[in-house]
Amino acid sequence: MDLKNRKLQKYVSLSIGILAYFMLGIVFTFNAYAIALKHAFNYTQTELEYIASSGDLGFCFSFPAGIVFDLFGPRVSCIISLVLTALGFGLMSTATNFRIFFTSKSWLFCAFYFMASVGTQFIYTASGVVNCKNFDRKHTGKILGLLQAVFGISPAIFSALYGGLFVQGHIEDAENQKLAEFLLMLAVLSVCINTFGVVMLETLPEVTAAYDIGQLELIDTNENKIAERNTLQNVTLYNRSDEMNETTPIAGKKISNQPIVEEMKWWQISKTPQFYSILFICIITGGTGGTLTNNITTLVKSAQVHINAIAFTVTIPILASIGRLIGGAVQDYISQKWPDIPKSSTLLFPVTLTCISQIVLVFFNQCFAGLMSASAMAVMAFAFFYVQVYTITVDLFGMKYFAQNTGLMTVGHAVGMVLFQKLFALNYETYSPPGSQTCYGELCTQWFFVLTSILCFFAIVLNFCLMKIERDKRLQYEEESQDS
Repeated sequence: MDLKNRKLQKYVSLSIGILAYFMLGIVFTFNAYAIALKHAFNYTQTELEYIASSGDLGFCFSFPAGIVFDLFGPRVSCIISLVLTALGFGLMSTATNFRIFFTSKSWLFCAFYFMASVGTQFIYTASGVVNCKNFDRKHTGKILGLLQAVFGISPAIFSALYGGLFVQGHIEDAENQKLAEFLLMLAVLSVCINTFGVVMLETLPEVTAAYDIGQLELIDTNENKIAERNTLQNVTLYNRSDEMNETTPIAGKKISNQPIVEEMKWWQISKTPQFYSILFICIITGGTGGTLTNNITTLVKSAQVHINAIAFTVTIPILASIGRLIGGAVQDYISQKWPDIPKSSTLLFPVTLTCISQIVLVFFNQCFAGLMSASAMAVMAFAFFYVQVYTITVDLFGMKYFAQNTGLMTVGHAVGMVLFQKLFALNYETYSPPGSQTCYGELCTQWFFVLTSILCFFAIVLNFCLMKIERDKRLQYEEESQDS
């Protein structure tokens, strides 16, 4: 494959990645039609949380999706995604035509949503890893930031589509909204995007220095200068060989004191303290941010804020998208500008911001300003957090097994979402009036936010522990280098 075709394939795969991450936002669109689903099937808040959690639980399968990618490549991953997402959303759409049957069998709806969510993880993992490997390491954060930004804006687009085309004026009458048609649209869309992935998503082979020079010669062929280029080729290869032996960071000439990154598989990273620190931070921060994202309409209704909930479901994803773009660029900049600081230090910002947002919700969960500001902080933190977790995983454990390692980290996100949403529902229903499925007032959610505030503070402590582990490893490496 010549350089021109390589460049074309690189951007084709990036385009497929953008479509794949756009499709992933389908899972977080649940918030837009959650109330319609609740009224259509007469589900309790707990049953609704179980359905939402089943979609979040699908994120656990990003780990087996990573294993499948490492073993079989992107094409098989996209085929699995095609089958599961089409079946999942197709069955969900069909279920709306048999409401009486599914009213007493919410577990079946959970199974359908879980299937669709699992399917998205296969193309999500494949497209993310392919694009990280196709582009230079110094651009990993920016590539992930771009893809995650598309993922962030996707729920806003789907929410706007649902509000504009499928609600059809029945804002208060959720049972008459066109939920079946919307779910069918999601099924058709997932089939189209996965088909593109099967056909066009491809990991490019690594390029050596000699190959690179050879291809440049083919592009700039000049018969009168071939002999001169052959001489220059030997000199260039010699110089590149010298450069490869240096430990010079991308940003400049300063020599990094960081130990060489060892390529580690999932069972190897599971033996390290860094893994468990990141995992528990993912459980707490991911569970907190994800639960708030999925329940913002319920929170707004509980507070009796007189504003269309669609304003939240559209505004919040836009903020998430901006946060992901900034988070990826900042991560790359810090890694290149200050290569010797602990990689995990960048996590302090999103973890601390999440904690602040939960404290705000403890005291101001009944007013528009409190809800909007806290939600914005939590979503921005959530956006920063996952871009940075993925790049930190590469920095600590290498790129070769990136798919399975990040998949394992994402399990923490899924566990946190399921656990925290159950706690949210428990608090909500404890203070609901007898015989009612709707709760109003600050007590409906206040104790949940008290709990998440405490846990987020614990996540900050874990983050400092992770930074200390990295610092100790660097100092040990410096001592060993000086001794040798």
